[in-house]
Amino acid sequence: MQHFTKSQMQSARKANLYDYLMCNHLSDCIKDGNSLRPKCNHSISVKKGYAGYKDFASGETGNSVDFLVRYMGYDLDDAVFALVGQSSPLAVRIEKKQDIVVPVEFPKPLEGRWKQLYAYLQARGISVDIINLLIRQKIIYQSAERNNIIFVNKERDFAEARGTYTYGKPYHRVYKGQADRFWWFKPWEGTVECVYVCEAAIDAISLYQLHALAKESQKAIYVSLGGVANQQTIDRLKRQPAGYKIILAVDNDAAGEACRVRNNDLDYILPESKDWNEDLLNCDTQ
Repeated sequence: MQHFTKSQMQSARKANLYDYLMCNHLSDCIKDGNSLRPKCNHSISVKKGYAGYKDFASGETGNSVDFLVRYMGYDLDDAVFALVGQSSPLAVRIEKKQDIVVPVEFPKPLEGRWKQLYAYLQARGISVDIINLLIRQKIIYQSAERNNIIFVNKERDFAEARGTYTYGKPYHRVYKGQADRFWWFKPWEGTVECVYVCEAAIDAISLYQLHALAKESQKAIYVSLGGVANQQTIDRLKRQPAGYKIILAVDNDAAGEACRVRNNDLDYILPESKDWNEDLLNCDTQ
């Protein structure tokens, strides 16, 4: 099921693909004058100032959404929402003003014991106590189909699915009714002083566990964007009047650096490895 509106798809197709790739996938591309060529296929050209691409070997052309789905491994929903964040801000504001909310259908939970959920998260270094806390808060479950882990927010307008299989490319998908939704985790009761903004739910949980292991008391909420390209969520958090400090905690890679540059008004912290889950695993082995 598609979770974007018709106008969001139209805006995404017309988005400036060159600028999006420069911000989010520069390490995956080769700069060639005023064009970019993906490292996976040098015959494809993405020209500066234009939406879409052309494959000069096959003659194939496509729009910005087509490129992200065909050559960058995006799901259709993820491609549309990522590109909308780069395209017409006016169109996005109009949709928000009209309160357009697309109903979200999440995968159904498995009836019975969630063995794969516990096994996968424990293999990623997450403690049983934290897993049980997430389950009690009803923000995580195992799906009946494919046994994926579903990280769902309390508002039930955003979910992040992660595959539990340990071979091949890990399955990842985001479900959301609006582009600025997100998953969040508040591990304690009390006043919030800061918000850590991570790329994925497992990184947000890992960062909390690292803080707990270091006995660093954090009166914080841990947020997952569901992908570093989700600028609209970051903008939404910046607009919140609550007065808490927002700290970027995205990955230590080229896409994460592009995010930090886009949001140079925010403080940030960096994992020593690529992400916080790798840091947690490295911490457990030391």
